[in-house]
Order: sequence, then structure tokens, then C-alpha cells
Amino acid sequence: MPHVFTIAAKKGGVGKTTTALHLAQYLGKRGPTVLLDADEELRSALDWFGGQSGYGGWRFDAHAYEDFENDASLVAPYTYVVLDTKGGEDRDALVQLAEQSRLLIVPCKPEGVSSKGLVRTLEPLIEQQVHNYRVLITDVPSAPSLDGANLKYALKEQGIPVFETMIRRAAAIGKAADEGVYVRDVKADRYAKLVAMDYELMGQEVLQLD
Repeated sequence: MPHVFTIAAKKGGVGKTTTALHLAQYLGKRGPTVLLDADEELRSALDWFGGQSGYGGWRFDAHAYEDFENDASLVAPYTYVVLDTKGGEDRDALVQLAEQSRLLIVPCKPEGVSSKGLVRTLEPLIEQQVHNYRVLITDVPSAPSLDGANLKYALKEQGIPVFETMIRRAAAIGKAADEGVYVRDVKADRYAKLVAMDYELMGQEVLQLD
């Protein structure tokens, strides 16, 4: 059976689709990988993947989730499946998603999100003693801001599993989405490779946990 990694968040605009695409890119270099876009309304992952630039650098396949959900044989050829869920998943849906996955990844920005608020979102996972999830802190401002580090510390203090790697804030991510390319391939942006490195380090953590 393929290893399924699900990206989900109650709050929108936290880097869910960016994380799904870049994790799929990382995994695609290590085995056959498919990204499934479950957002029937926006299709952000498929739009980015099939951008107008005709980019040929993706190392994975991408399809609408509903094309695969009723036929398990379609995912059989893949070693890894990355599921990009729709935005605004309700609290209880997180438990079901975790049960269907090797790892549930919950992206979260440090601004305007208290650790207590995030813990409330994750309460069903905690109450059901679900352990195969991890919070990914995204859009972390550069020094001297300590927002990212402070949130990671607070989550650890409350026993919430969190990635050691944090994803830095960078305009290169928006440029990559606009161009329909992997962030490492954004031209003339010195932060593009650094953001790609963040996601690659996160990918290493995912495989170490699996």
C-alpha cells in the first residue's frame, strides 16, 4: 500500500497547498508519487502544477482526488500519495484524515495564532489519542522576530508534536505559484533555494517519522 501523507488545516492561507506540492516534489525524487487535490472549488494544487509556463520540472503526478477515491487500483503504482485537502477542515475531520494517513501535517502561521487556539483545533486528535500528526510552522518572519521559535516552544510545552524545520517567509513562494514552478526554480530570487531547502528538510523529517 502507498504511504499516504495528508495536509490539512482549519484555517486557510497557511501554506497548505504549498506544503503539499513541495512535499510531493521531495517524495517524487525518492519514489513514484501522486498528489491528489481534494479542493473541488479552488483546485489550487492542480492550477499550480499545470501552470501556463509549461514547466516540466515536477517529479510527481497530480490529479483530482475524486478521480481516485473509488478505485484503489489507481494509487497502487505509487509509493507515496500526498493529499491536499480543501481549506477549512472542521475539527472532527482531522481525526478521520489522520486515521487514513501515515502522517497528518497541519500547517500553521505564527502570526495571529496563539498556541492555545491551535491546541483547541487539535483537541479531537488529543482526545482520541491520535499520534500520527505534526504541526508545521510556515511563513516564519526573519530575525529579529522570534514568532516562529516562540510558537514552536509553546507547542512543545503543551505536548503538541511539531516539526523542527520551520518554513521561512519569502516572496519566492508567491512567485512560484504565479509561474507554476517548484520554488527552487524561481529565477532571480535569492531566497528561492532557501525556501526549497526548508521544504526538503521537512521532507526528511517526514520520512524519518514514517
